Amino acid sequence: MTSPASRAATSTRTWWIVGTIGVLLMSALAVWFGIAATVGRVHWSDAGFKVMADDRVEVRFDLTRDPDRSVVCLLQAQDERHAVVGSVETTIGAVASSPSRHIATVRTAGPAVAGHVERCRYADDE
Repeated sequence: MTSPASRAATSTRTWWIVGTIGVLLMSALAVWFGIAATVGRVHWSDAGFKVMADDRVEVRFDLTRDPDRSVVCLLQAQDERHAVVGSVETTIGAVASSPSRHIATVRTAGPAVAGHVERCRYADDE
């Protein structure tokens, strides 16, 4: 006959095993969803900006994407209150390799203090 202490130890060990397996499965599922949501998409990172004059800002950015496809990016310039004072959609054609660095100018309606990439998408995904 098994003692109550031995049954409690077995029960506790069983729940630790079930819990560990559950956590591992849920972690694997979360990683899979994360990877599936980003594969094949355009990724960008701002690499800086330069205020050229009161009416234009130069935005530098890096693109990681399928190098054989054209990309359309929306660039924005902002004033000191973070209001958008200029924006432009720029098309970047196919490139030799990815990632690639790009520079584009945003014309502004007033003095800007920052420039950035708002979003990018493949040109043929319209």
